Amino acid sequence: MIIAAVLNEKKIIVPIVEGKVLRVYNSKKKTYEDLENPAIYLKEGRRGAALGYAKEKGAEAFVAPPQTFCDLSYEKAKNDGIQFYQLEESILFEQFEEKIKSNQLWSQSELPDNEIAPSF
Repeated sequence: MIIAAVLNEKKIIVPIVEGKVLRVYNSKKKTYEDLENPAIYLKEGRRGAALGYAKEKGAEAFVAPPQTFCDLSYEKAKNDGIQFYQLEESILFEQFEEKIKSNQLWSQSELPDNEIAPSF
């Protein structure tokens, strides 16, 4: 599966609008490509821009710590068939990889309502 995650400078997975790096990870090949997150340059539509860019790069799933998606970007992601890896808190990317390998984390088709940020 191709999984997108947004990382900060310490390689911690953060919500879409908080990191400079958009990592596109191939979980079968165990390879990734680090791209510049388009959300960092925008004032509006930041989450949607990052989601769209990740989809262009083949992403089928998105790693989602709390507040990763707003209600508009979340609905777009669901309508596009994106799966989610829900995180209770931000963690290092390496920890995320380990959780997948050890079957401690699975993709899901929805996130809890309290994890979604309001759109403004």
